Amino acid sequence: DRGLTLIRQTEHARLCGEMARSWGNEHFEPVEPLERVAWAAAEHDNGWAEWEEAPRLNPKTRRPYTYTDIPIDQHQEITRRGIGRAIAHDRYAGLLVSLHGSLLYSRFRSGQPGAQDFLEEQRGHQRRLVDEMRTDPALRSFCEEPRLHTNRDLIFGWDTLSLLLCHGTAWMDHLELPADYGGDRVRVPVARRKEGWILDPYPFRMTPLVLSAAALRTEQT
Repeated sequence: DRGLTLIRQTEHARLCGEMARSWGNEHFEPVEPLERVAWAAAEHDNGWAEWEEAPRLNPKTRRPYTYTDIPIDQHQEITRRGIGRAIAHDRYAGLLVSLHGSLLYSRFRSGQPGAQDFLEEQRGHQRRLVDEMRTDPALRSFCEEPRLHTNRDLIFGWDTLSLLLCHGTAWMDHLELPADYGGDRVRVPVARRKEGWILDPYPFRMTPLVLSAAALRTEQT
């Protein structure tokens, strides 16, 4: 079978939002503030929307670029666009999307051209947003540690898990996920079985959590 299964980044992100809204049980503390965090999770890749309407081909593979091989200048344009939209929608959600982008760049793209400038730019946005929200009684506590980085790490965990689901394969055998807002972390083994994906301890309210993603199937690569 030489076909391709294509899933949009925006569709992958939508699954992250569903995970956020289903998160929490006796092992994992529910998400707070839920609506803002779930929106950030679901929209963290919204900067890809325009690109996905006219995807460009990688000349080496003759396939559409993916989030791993797209040129760094295009990736930064996409990421900045998504962060700007998120900040315009909601300051706290925007802060989380910015923190998520910074985390990805510091872990996976730090040596690439322009990465350090991008990180410094995002640190400026983050400081400004935190300073603004510390004057808001409804948001002040969520800007303090370890709450803020817990929500950032939750989005990173859902992002990773959604990518595993969309790729249909596990390239890691476990995830390190926040268990609560006190800073505790839990090692969660991840495995794919015939009946679905197994996580133990299981972090969602519903058992099982059923997720599906829209995909485009091509007949040839």
